[in-house]
Parts: sequence; structure tokens; C-alpha cells
Amino acid sequence: MARGSSNALNRFFATEVAGGIFLLASCAIALLFANSPLAHHYIDFWNPSRNFINEGLMSVFFFMVGLEIKREFDQGELRNPKSAALPVIAALGGMVTPALIFSLFNHSGGGANGWAVAMPTDIALSIGALALLGSRIDTSLKIFLLTLAIADDLGSIIVLGTFYSGGISVIRIASTIGAVLLAWVLPLKRVVSTDRLIALIHPWTSFVIIPLFALVNVGVTFNFDALATLILSPISLGLIVGRVVGKIVGITLFAWLAIKIGVARKPSSLSFREIAGAGALAGMGLTVSLFIADLAFSNTQALDQVRSGLIFSALISGVIGILYLRKISVQED
Repeated sequence: MARGSSNALNRFFATEVAGGIFLLASCAIALLFANSPLAHHYIDFWNPSRNFINEGLMSVFFFMVGLEIKREFDQGELRNPKSAALPVIAALGGMVTPALIFSLFNHSGGGANGWAVAMPTDIALSIGALALLGSRIDTSLKIFLLTLAIADDLGSIIVLGTFYSGGISVIRIASTIGAVLLAWVLPLKRVVSTDRLIALIHPWTSFVIIPLFALVNVGVTFNFDALATLILSPISLGLIVGRVVGKIVGITLFAWLAIKIGVARKPSSLSFREIAGAGALAGMGLTVSLFIADLAFSNTQALDQVRSGLIFSALISGVIGILYLRKISVQED
């Protein structure tokens, strides 16, 4: 049983890493076309299928998220309350702190409703970035980051249903919250196991659905003469500072507090420096953040600022996280 769970986890990590590469490639293609003479043709090509991808195919992604959460509660880190407390409380800090920082930049005006955009962590990007460090990284850090990201997904879905449900159509409610709940209530133990269903669906979400979502939603046209104005807008800057700084501070601080007051247990092989590095990688967020942004904003200019903020914060967070974790791994060798 333990070996089966370990094999399933290894397959999951491998798919996320490869999926992260596909996601990055899709983002690059979307940005390339959005800033080329073919931009108009690119938009016209994807427009007819936009709703199908954003609402139809994304329901499969959210169903997959529900399965991931269910598996964590059944057989993963979330099964043991003491072990689960550390990544869950750290995830809470990594959600609250970026949202507060974003709100400081956007306490009034058109960006105020987008505070939740700063919260989610992208599993594929963060795990993919961590994989670049190879065998330097201990398994406990990989499991911590994965569990944190899954707890983050659960928290983001709760926020989505609580604060943004008023602006969601019946179709979107079914494709998000409904898909997650369906994954929870399906009786999977005897006929088809959760691991088996994840193994069947995961490649489709990682290599087809999420890359298509990125192709449709990530493309933002950069006017390089006004690039500084775009990045320094309250929405973009709130996301960049909130995600790059807020994720590190929130995750590390909440993890430290959880251990200090005795509600969580830290594996001996996991250091606070590694937790801070995981916090940096957690600043990489696109998929769920873009989904929330589409509900929070109807203004094209605001959505462009969101995309810019998410792209730049993901790049900065990835570089900081990789370089920092590489440095401390060399020091510990």
C-alpha cells in the first residue's frame, strides 16, 4: 500500500513537472502572438471556443483539483492532523498576506474587488520550478510544497464560492464548485480508486486543458512605450509585491507560528530556509488566479494589468525561489 501510494505520488510529480513545461510554452506562444502582427487573427481564432475552454474544459480541471484534495485527505499529508497543520496553516498565511498587500495597493478604485487574485498557487509551475533543482531537493520539501499548493487550491475554491458566487453563472458554478464537490462525493474505493482516476485525468488536464486555458487567457499586448505604466498600475504592482513578498512572508511566518504554539510538527529534514524557498515558488500562480480575475473584472484594461502582474510575479518568484534553494542546498552539501 505504501509503495503504491509512493508510486502514485511520483507519477503525479512527474506529470506536474512536464505539465509545467507545457504551461510555460503555452504562455510564451500566447504572449508572442498577442504582440505580433497576427494578434487580431489569434484572437479571432480562439474567440469561438473561449467559453467552451473556460467553462467546459475547466470543469475537468476543477474535478481533478477535487480528486487531489480528496486523495490528500484519504492517504496524503492531510490525513494526519499534526502533519497536515504545517502546510495548511502555511498555505493560509500564503493566501491572507498577498491578499492584504494587494488590498493596500487597491483599497479604493477599480481594483478593490480583485484581492483574491493574489492568493492561488499554481501547482504545475511551482513543482516544475522545484524539479529544476533535481536531487538537490529533499522529498519532504516536495511534499510540503505539493500539500501547501493543494490546501491553497481548496482555500481558493472556498473563497471563490463565498465571495464571488454572486457574479458566477449557473454554468460556472457547476464547472467549478460543482466539479470539486462531485469529486468528493463519488464512491471511488472499490470500482475505480482515486489514484486510478487521477492517473487517467491528470495527463489531460496538464497537457491539454491548462495549456489551452493559457493560450486563450494569458495573451496580453505590451505597449513597450507604456510598459512601466502598465506594471506600476495599482493592480499589477499589488499582485507583484503581494505574490513575490507576501507569499514568502506569509508562508514562513505562519509556519513558524504554527510550530511555535505547538499545533504543527515540522519534519526534521525540512528547514525554515527551505520553507521560505517554497514560499518564493508559491508566488508562481496563473490558472486559478486568471479564473478568479475573469470573475472579479470585466474591464479589459484591468484584466491586462492582472495578466501582466501575474506573469511578472511568476517570473520573479521562480527566479528567486530557484536561486535561493540552489544556494542553500549547496551550503548544506
